[in-house]
Amino acid sequence: MRVLAASFPDDASARAARAHLISQFTLDASQISVEPLAHGRHSKDAAILAGRFQEDAVAVARSVVEEFGGRMVIDIEDGGSNA
Repeated sequence: MRVLAASFPDDASARAARAHLISQFTLDASQISVEPLAHGRHSKDAAILAGRFQEDAVAVARSVVEEFGGRMVIDIEDGGSNA
């Protein structure tokens, strides 16, 4: 299992990517989330999408993120605990 996170220029594109990923991989809604990024001068509506994916789904999930205008910021092995 891998944890992926991506930044998006706006909340709408992050939520659209989330909906597409849930549908494509039949994910439970609790496996992937969208949250706003801290507001700054250049990030008016920026958002981050994060979720857990099976190893064999990572390449496709990364492609979906890019298709919806996102940029990958984290791709790590899920250690099973929060540190």
